[in-house]
Amino acid sequence: MSDAEPGTAGGVAAPRIAVREAGIADAASIAHVHRESWRTTYAGILPLAVIAQEAGRKSERAWRRRLSARVPEAAHFLAEADGGVVGFVSCGPARHRLEGLESEIYALYVLQDWQRRGVGRALVRACAAHFVRHGRFGFYLWVLKANRARLFYERLGGVEIAEKRERLGLHSFAELAYGWHDPSPLIGG
Repeated sequence: MSDAEPGTAGGVAAPRIAVREAGIADAASIAHVHRESWRTTYAGILPLAVIAQEAGRKSERAWRRRLSARVPEAAHFLAEADGGVVGFVSCGPARHRLEGLESEIYALYVLQDWQRRGVGRALVRACAAHFVRHGRFGFYLWVLKANRARLFYERLGGVEIAEKRERLGLHSFAELAYGWHDPSPLIGG
């Protein structure tokens, strides 16, 4: 288990955030964070019908399947604070090679009330350390172009490396890939 650095937010001590690898028993908590994050993150970006449909697919059952699948070098981490799960990340081998990067963060979600408090950074660091432990030294992730989280990834040192169009039902939207060719600043600092 690793802990995020405690800090201050507005003069108040930030809560301690513990990051650990997720297990099957965490499926309900991860599904809750996934659904709620979809609803808040994509409001105003995607049509409400698409959000409702996709949020409904983020079920405990689906997460039990994911967590029980044994994909080599894949991992799921969750962040806990104040006695509950406040964020999660899934990562592993890249589904497609971009600029020679071998690893990918598939999903990263943090409850809205816990954003801008170090949770996302701690989860990205957990994946970066996981990749390095497996001899993989570069990774990327996809984010909706209209999502303000792009700025978060840029602050973490991610560089825009690709763009694509995706469809959810009848709706098309742009996604950007952010890549890290050297994860060591994330791990060391």
